[in-house]
Amino acid sequence: MDPATHDFDIAAATTLVNSLPAPDLRNPEGWVVSVSQALGERFGIWTYGWAWGRDESDFGGGPVSEWCCLNDSVRGPQETVERTLRALVEWRAWLERIAARFDTLVLPAAPAEDRISAWEHTVPALVTEVVTQTTAGDAWYAHAAQVLGWFLEREGVPADHAAELIDEAIGGRFESWISPTESVVASVAERLAAGLADTGA
Repeated sequence: MDPATHDFDIAAATTLVNSLPAPDLRNPEGWVVSVSQALGERFGIWTYGWAWGRDESDFGGGPVSEWCCLNDSVRGPQETVERTLRALVEWRAWLERIAARFDTLVLPAAPAEDRISAWEHTVPALVTEVVTQTTAGDAWYAHAAQVLGWFLEREGVPADHAAELIDEAIGGRFESWISPTESVVASVAERLAAGLADTGA
């Protein structure tokens, strides 16, 4: 998912999407599938997030505002193509923004106690980014968990272990349509830091 490892050319993406069969209003899901497959083959699987809309979209809880439900997003052929490309650009920009944020949160090669403190600072920073991007809509916490997982993986925590630690740390503390309080986010950060310390990660 790291944008630094995948070049992206919006002009090439525009040409590719325009080359696909026009959206069929009788089968809008087919359009999303065909676009996702074509983009994934050309640019990489990171592109699959282009249709992950906010709130109660078809996938739900995502960071993309330019795409929603199939019934709302698939219109006339040209309008649908333009909306698809805007959604793809928005998704790419979000990945770049998160990657840049990661760069400011690199953990120090320091004693365990200092690293725990760094984790407790990092989690609120990343959760705040996701809350802002998703507007804390329906199931926003799914993407928050994903972003935290990406950061843990970057810091050397295996994906499966990271997912387990994050699930335990969040533990139902985040809710749809509600921005978490500072105290709730702090408790998640503390639990995640403690879990990492306990496992020696």
